[in-house]
Amino acid sequence: MKIVSLIILMLIGVTGFGQNVSFQATAPSVVELGEQFRLTYSIDKQGTNLQVPTLEGFDLLMGPSTSSSSSFSNINGKVTQTSSFMYTYVLEAVKEGTFSIPVATITVDGKQYKSNTLKIQVIKGSGGNSVGKSQQRGSQQPSETSAAVTDDNLFLRVEVSRRSLYMGESLVATIKVYSRVSLSGFGRSKFPSFDGFLAEDMPTAERIEMVRETYDGKIYNVGTIRKMLLFPQHTGEITIEPFELECIVREQLTNSRSMFDDFFGNYRDIKAMRKSQPIKITVKELPSEGKPLGFTGTVGNISMTTSVSADTVNANDALTYKIIFRGSGNMKLIEAPKISFPPDFEVYDPKINKDISTGADGMSGTVTFEYLAIPRYSGDYQIPAVTFPFFDSQTNTYKTLSGNAYNIHVRKGAPKGESTGDAAVQSFKKEDVRVLGEDIRYIKTGDLGLHERGIRLFGTTVYLLALLIPFILFVIGAILNRRRIKANSDLVRVKNKAANKMAGKRMKLAVGAMKNHNGELFYEEVLKALWGYVSYKLNIDRAELNRDNINDLLQRKTVDNTLIQEFISVLDTCEYARYAPGSNSDHEMDKVYRDGVDIITKLDKAIK
Repeated sequence: MKIVSLIILMLIGVTGFGQNVSFQATAPSVVELGEQFRLTYSIDKQGTNLQVPTLEGFDLLMGPSTSSSSSFSNINGKVTQTSSFMYTYVLEAVKEGTFSIPVATITVDGKQYKSNTLKIQVIKGSGGNSVGKSQQRGSQQPSETSAAVTDDNLFLRVEVSRRSLYMGESLVATIKVYSRVSLSGFGRSKFPSFDGFLAEDMPTAERIEMVRETYDGKIYNVGTIRKMLLFPQHTGEITIEPFELECIVREQLTNSRSMFDDFFGNYRDIKAMRKSQPIKITVKELPSEGKPLGFTGTVGNISMTTSVSADTVNANDALTYKIIFRGSGNMKLIEAPKISFPPDFEVYDPKINKDISTGADGMSGTVTFEYLAIPRYSGDYQIPAVTFPFFDSQTNTYKTLSGNAYNIHVRKGAPKGESTGDAAVQSFKKEDVRVLGEDIRYIKTGDLGLHERGIRLFGTTVYLLALLIPFILFVIGAILNRRRIKANSDLVRVKNKAANKMAGKRMKLAVGAMKNHNGELFYEEVLKALWGYVSYKLNIDRAELNRDNINDLLQRKTVDNTLIQEFISVLDTCEYARYAPGSNSDHEMDKVYRDGVDIITKLDKAIK
């Protein structure tokens, strides 16, 4: 019954799977003339009757080749299953220009779905064949693995959105690395100090992702390292200092000694220090002609709205006056406007709320000012319209925003100390509003936790136990610690006992890599488990173990020759599979995992 119930729950958990079908097309955004690349259509449910449009500007070399993958998970009783089906075409660019890949269609469960459209730019490029060959092997990035590292195939740039701007405007500085070689990582770096600017980081990906872009008629792998929003602090010419970065280039060696060098790292890593060019920015003074009174330096494209919480209140009751600025520009520098409240109004400093974000177009969002005002006497009052001047960066002219004027009727109200205006205060705490002429100090009531005088702890049973128990615990701890030190001093015994635990931990990591379809990490963890187990079990340093001497070492431990050959066979399978293409199937990894667990179990029984 339990098994039947579990099956029912699993079926319920996966109910509704596949209701939303996603059909996506992917391809490089820019390719060279004569380059071969992949156009891939992916869908999360198996379909039929795939119809691909006519591809202008490209020759179809191969396809479609199909592949699929699926995963199944059960987390806290919630069962989820995902599948992916891919249809891949190999194309060759035969004409320069920008071409559109129209929508493709596919039928799933009797319903037709359409893919997205793509735009691919074809440029003349350098005329080399290295890019096309790398695409045919499956790479989506141009590289020159055998070429020397030069300033033409590896360099840095600091791109700015503008080189001339008014004081108060902002610009976006993007630090990028351009590469046509095989990059394996980055080392030390030195970012510009951005002297003369107020710099604010813009959101970028935590990991640098290389994408294809064209620059100076060539295709490069381009990675965005950092984006900054810069506000100049003074006028004149400001220089953005160069950015320095140490790039680690993986270079393929050409003097290969054997076919196995390709599998076991026939390459070397070299370090190349690169430095961008300095950038000069011209900052202009805002025009003096037409500058309005009260201008505080706000530059951008903004709007303003005003409101009051009520137009009729009682005396000594509170109302709020709100001003909201929306738009883009140097929003963080907006100052609270000065409002001419009537003299009989008691006004508090405004509460400020800034909801601002930075993006490709600069800084934008809303800034809200809330004023708390309390009329003290009855009568009719007017809050005049507030004005706010700013410099419009789109029209390069000064503009003045105007709010509304509000007529407030104040009734006589309740006697002092009986104010009923709490409901009018929307975002202020009660302690923000004080009642004039009153000062109340509260008297503490209830249980004060007092104790009778004369009660002493010294000499009581509790006092003696408090002294005796820590001493007994100390003696027991000392005895146990001496035993632990004595046991750990026998390193051979400790490592022998830890062998199974270490191997089990590595095999668990291998299972996780297998579930994530990461073949390279899976075989690496299995190798570490096997070598680490033998190292611990034989009490031999890992560096002294290799394929040549492992046979002799295990024979000394009276291990059967058949078992030794099985162990070496699993090692060879893992070493080859780490680098051999097409050996990362779930079936092969599952077999290696079971063989690894079996050989460790047998060795544990055989090694004395």
